[in-house]
Amino acid sequence: MRRVTSIELLDQGAGSLEEIQGNLADLWRVNRYLGGVFNNLRLLRQFFRQTEKRRVRVLEVGAGDGRLAARLRRELSKQGIDADFFVLDCQLSHLLMGRPDTQEVHPVVADALALPFAPSSFDIVTCNLFLHHFSGARALQLLKALASMAREAVLINDLRRHWLPYWFVRLTPWLWRVEMSRLDGMASARQAYTRAEVVALASAASLGDFEVHRLAPFRLGLVLWMRQHAGG
Repeated sequence: MRRVTSIELLDQGAGSLEEIQGNLADLWRVNRYLGGVFNNLRLLRQFFRQTEKRRVRVLEVGAGDGRLAARLRRELSKQGIDADFFVLDCQLSHLLMGRPDTQEVHPVVADALALPFAPSSFDIVTCNLFLHHFSGARALQLLKALASMAREAVLINDLRRHWLPYWFVRLTPWLWRVEMSRLDGMASARQAYTRAEVVALASAASLGDFEVHRLAPFRLGLVLWMRQHAGG
């Protein structure tokens, strides 16, 4: 399946308030049941096994309404891990739509390629379903921007390009609260990366040690280590 880039409707600010709310609700449902929560926890648990840290400061870039970060924070707290989450999106309205479920995370409005923090301000920087929005030099710029903020690691969870997710989204209009979600979902499936492409991208960024994991269903995890880690 050939990669086809596009600008998704949510990124363009298209749609009414109700459509945007519906789109973000659909995205949360995808994250809740189709690999957002589960796979991000898997990557985070790997990080905690390697570093043995119990208190971390985390930045999620491209956080949407922030509900994923809030859920991750609660799940980590059950394991005795104190994770202080900052959630960054380019639209304040998106971040506010997650309230009151996201009261325990800190909202930040900024451009992902111009992050408003000093270098190495966070132990972990994450992004979820976000990398595929960037191509070529901009994708490299994003990886370097994320890495510049992280003391320990960057954890990326994204789609893996395959025809099955594309046709699943296309042929199930009844699953989506708004048509905008289905259109953006098809666009995401077509501009997602393959594992080989993510390896090539991470290698080209020249940021040091990295790992690429196949995650279910049809997701990829990219871990960028900012320093030599235990067992590395």
